Amino acid sequence: MIQRWDVIVAGGGSAGISAALVAARSGARTLLIERQQKLGGMGVNALVHTFCGLFHPDVSRPWAWLNPGIPQEIGEAMMKRTGQSAPDLMGRVYVLRQSPSLFATLADELCTAEKALVRVHGVEWCGLLRAEAGWEIQTSRDGTLERHFTKALVDTTGDATGARFLGDEFWTQAEPERLYRPAYVCALPMVTGVHDETWRLRLGAQIVRAVRDGKLPEAAMGAQFRDSTSPGEVFLTIDLEAGKGSWDPLDPGKRAEVEAVGRVAALALWQLLRQEHPDFQNCPAPVMPLQAGIREAARYVGDVVLTGDDLAACSRFHDEVALAGWPMEKRENARGPKFRYFDRPEPAGIPAGCLRSLKLPGIYFAGRCLSVDHEGLASVRVMGTCMATGQAATKLALAQMRDA
Repeated sequence: MIQRWDVIVAGGGSAGISAALVAARSGARTLLIERQQKLGGMGVNALVHTFCGLFHPDVSRPWAWLNPGIPQEIGEAMMKRTGQSAPDLMGRVYVLRQSPSLFATLADELCTAEKALVRVHGVEWCGLLRAEAGWEIQTSRDGTLERHFTKALVDTTGDATGARFLGDEFWTQAEPERLYRPAYVCALPMVTGVHDETWRLRLGAQIVRAVRDGKLPEAAMGAQFRDSTSPGEVFLTIDLEAGKGSWDPLDPGKRAEVEAVGRVAALALWQLLRQEHPDFQNCPAPVMPLQAGIREAARYVGDVVLTGDDLAACSRFHDEVALAGWPMEKRENARGPKFRYFDRPEPAGIPAGCLRSLKLPGIYFAGRCLSVDHEGLASVRVMGTCMATGQAATKLALAQMRDA
């Protein structure tokens, strides 16, 4: 038996949530499928704890929302629930701290409120076939194969799952040694003290000494600390080399290896700080993520490939459907980011051709797997921009359905 939908959204991260809400609020019968047990993508399952890309890039003026609609709605809801009146100014960017658990709750509430939206968790997308006037999506849940038909498919999986089913001409991926490195994030409760820049610098120096003395694994060298929205809680982020030239985010075995390295480094660091740093002496065991944070995998090849040069030049397009304002935050190794800022404190446009392909009518793509080059992805992969492109992809799908 085949189930029929107006719109199917694959992937329940920030782009997928936005895409599904836009579809359901239009009255379209919508199915949202997610492989994890919780919605929220990396912002929940990998404990990525900041919304980047939500704000206008000109920090010389008061902060302002960049993309209206779902990105602003979710941003305002997060600010209200966490008691923030404004984003944080971090150097040349505005950043909104977010609570992964609250993001999961907010995603559930928003989706539950839409009667036209059906969501299923713990589902593997296992096949994609062309069908008359649409697409057949095959999924597996609890060992049972299910078939779905839709006129419009929005792929927000982050790894271009649909394109990989259809063939090599529809997707691309950077060389393993250039792929942006994954991160392992955990939460450390009950950390005392004032965690300013001086505190972080001293802590970083202590970690470097411990690695050199053999007290910590080398992976701990990439550790960074940031306060959460909850008093006394600190997020620990460890960028990982992930085998460098052997890293493949599409390989489950490689991902498992990365997560094992991250766990070992996080636990070793927690144990050392409990013993040697007074602010951590009452800190219980870290809250571990459900998965490592993947920054880059496969991407669609659309009608337009947005480039890093386009973004740096603040290029605007006649058919743009969203705006990008986050600098290119390139993490090709575990030694911290290398930023390329836009030439002016202005946003760049994201054209419609980055979210669709004439070769794949009825398929749209957003989030980390939209059509962009390796450098450009370093900007548009952040959650605020993913929300904007997810929203835009569904609007394009609905417009096409109306015109058909």
